Amino acid sequence: LVGLVVVSHSNKLAEEVINFAKLLQQEEFKIENGGDINQKVYGATVDTIKDAIRRADEGQGVLVFVDMGSSIFNAAKAVEDIKEEVEIADAPLVEGIISAVAANFDEMSLSELKEIAEGSRNFKKIKK
Repeated sequence: LVGLVVVSHSNKLAEEVINFAKLLQQEEFKIENGGDINQKVYGATVDTIKDAIRRADEGQGVLVFVDMGSSIFNAAKAVEDIKEEVEIADAPLVEGIISAVAANFDEMSLSELKEIAEGSRNFKKIKK
């Protein structure tokens, strides 16, 4: 299955998003925090993101979710450095990860999962 990585300016926020996503997880795959959860600082470095990608990769690729700003820049650099099957989802953090967790099954490819996660941008919360 495709592994998932959450990169946020707040390591605690990333952990809570991961904890919530795991409640909805129906298959066994890794969801990793791209930050340094042992530090009390904000942000994630290229190295912590690369480490999380390596931990999450079980051979089917890794989909990375980011919040904003330097998280995006650092994740892009980490993906460039790793040169493995890794993609960054252009999706809202919470909705995107939930969509990916719900859709991540045996036959799902990285590109298909990315498309599903990115489709969460169109999720309407209020109908008028």
